[in-house]
Amino acid sequence: MLEQLQKIKNKNYSYKKEHKTFEKQLELLIEKGLTVSDKKYALSKLKHINYYRLSAYFLPFQYKKDDLENEMKFLPKTTFEDIIQLYTFDSELRKIIFGAIENIEIYFRTQIAYHHSSSFEAFGYLNIDNLRNNFKEQFDELQQNIQKEKDRSKEVFIKHFKKKYNSGDLPVWSVVEIISFGSLSKFFMLLKEEEQNKAIKEIDGINKYVFVKWLKALSSVRNACAHHSRLWNKTLGISFEVPKDNTYFQDMAKSKNKIFFALSVIKFILISIGDGEECYENKIRELLNRYQHVDLNAMGFPNNWKKFELWKNR
Repeated sequence: MLEQLQKIKNKNYSYKKEHKTFEKQLELLIEKGLTVSDKKYALSKLKHINYYRLSAYFLPFQYKKDDLENEMKFLPKTTFEDIIQLYTFDSELRKIIFGAIENIEIYFRTQIAYHHSSSFEAFGYLNIDNLRNNFKEQFDELQQNIQKEKDRSKEVFIKHFKKKYNSGDLPVWSVVEIISFGSLSKFFMLLKEEEQNKAIKEIDGINKYVFVKWLKALSSVRNACAHHSRLWNKTLGISFEVPKDNTYFQDMAKSKNKIFFALSVIKFILISIGDGEECYENKIRELLNRYQHVDLNAMGFPNNWKKFELWKNR
């Protein structure tokens, strides 16, 4: 009975694609012109990687959408291994980026807590007068986010604090450890100008307006990494701001919504704060050397990127 009801319900949707077994998925790829030399290997991969997820990596190997005669078909000599290699490249790229952003994130959690508590002590963040009081909507949103994180967090230190001090409010140095990177960027935006400048004083040549936008863009990139989303050739939903007075980024303006600009911003910040920039760059270069077939232009890399001051071998 339930199965019949579900079938009736499914008929009400305009989406008509039906469930396909892993074997049928493989047959469909072969019908589209994909070369599959090892069907056992291909089936194993399809059982581990959702077809829909993998399909995001088909596009570079398929005819253009305006080619109606060959629509959705693969270009000649495209192999299943080509797709898996691109998928693996993107996976490794995300891991490198995620680790680097983690270093940046921890650094600025520390800076925000340190400088805000230096001015307003442990609980100053609860009073809008200690922040930019003309941003009440953003202040209220931040407080709501903090409360949500406290309610769902299972961190031992939160339970310990509530029990020991009989308080539901946490000191700012605890708060910065439980809020998301997105909320952290909002917190930075709400800081008074003097505290903002102190928090980014090591980031030479970057003002607070640019940095706020960088944090938002980095938060978006980080989320893509955390959710294992396609990143390598993605047009970023939040573009990076191009700093006007910083010569490092002037030649990169056309790539501000591509991953090359994100890689460059990450490197610049790591250099500025002195935290693992050499290891990060080595990982990026080694990855690109192993996957030389990847289209760097699709990632926003200019042809002469190795000559850019920021990316020159030192």
